[in-house]
Amino acid sequence: MASPDQDPYYLAEQDIASSVRGIMTTHEKWKQLLFNTNTYTNKEFKWYNKEIRKVLAVIEEDVGDILEAIGTIEKFPGRYVLAPGELERRKSFANDVKIKINEIKEDLQSPRALAKIEEDKQNELLSSEKRNMIERGGKFEGLRRAHDEDNRDFLREQAGYQRELMNRQDEGLDQMKDDIQILGEMGKVMNSELKIHEGLLDSLHDRAAKSSDALGSVMRKLDRFMESTSSKLQWTIIAILGIIFVGLVVLTTMIKK
Repeated sequence: MASPDQDPYYLAEQDIASSVRGIMTTHEKWKQLLFNTNTYTNKEFKWYNKEIRKVLAVIEEDVGDILEAIGTIEKFPGRYVLAPGELERRKSFANDVKIKINEIKEDLQSPRALAKIEEDKQNELLSSEKRNMIERGGKFEGLRRAHDEDNRDFLREQAGYQRELMNRQDEGLDQMKDDIQILGEMGKVMNSELKIHEGLLDSLHDRAAKSSDALGSVMRKLDRFMESTSSKLQWTIIAILGIIFVGLVVLTTMIKK
C-alpha cells in the first residue's frame, strides 16, 4: 500500500482542493461585481469573469485525471494496493468537486447573470450612441446656446423694464392717493369754515335786521315826535345834539392824545 508521500494522487488532491477553495472565493467576488457594477465597462469584472472560467477548466481537467486513475484502479484492482475505503473516498472527493464546479458553471450561465450582462451591454451601447449623437450635434450646440442665451437676456431685460414701469406706476398711484387724501382733508376744513362763516353771516343778518327794525322804530317815533313839536323846540333839540356831538369829538381827541 502506497503511503501519502509516495502516491502522487494525494498531491493532486491537495492541489485540486486548494484550487476549489480559491475558485469559490473568486466566484463570490464575481457575483458581487455582477450585480453592483456595469459588467460591460468594469475591468475588474471582466478579469474575474475570464479568470474563473480558466480555473474551472483546469480543475475539470485535474478531476478528469483523478477519475481516469480511479477507473484504472477499478479495472485492474490487483495492480494497486489501497487502504479499505480509500477508493470510495477518492470517488466521493471527485464527485464533490464536480458538484461544486457544476454549480459555479450553472451560475455563470444562469439566465439572471446573462440578462444582467446583456442589459449592461445594451445600456452602454445606447449611452455610446447618445454620446456620438451629441458629438455630431456639438458643432451646432454653441450657436443654439448663444441664441437661447440672447433670448433669455432679452426676456430678462423686458421683465426688468416692466417691473420698473409697474413700480413707477405704483409710486404715482401712492402719491395720487396721498394728494387725494390731503385734498379731502382740506375740503373738510373748508366746509367746516364755510359753515362757521355761514353761521356768522346768519347772526350778522339777524342782528342787522333787528337793528334795522329798531332804527326804523326810532325814526318813526322821531318823525311823530318832530311832527308833534314846534319848530323852535326842534331847533333847540338839534342844537343840544350838536353840542353833545362836538363834546364827544373833543373828548375823543383828548383821549387819543
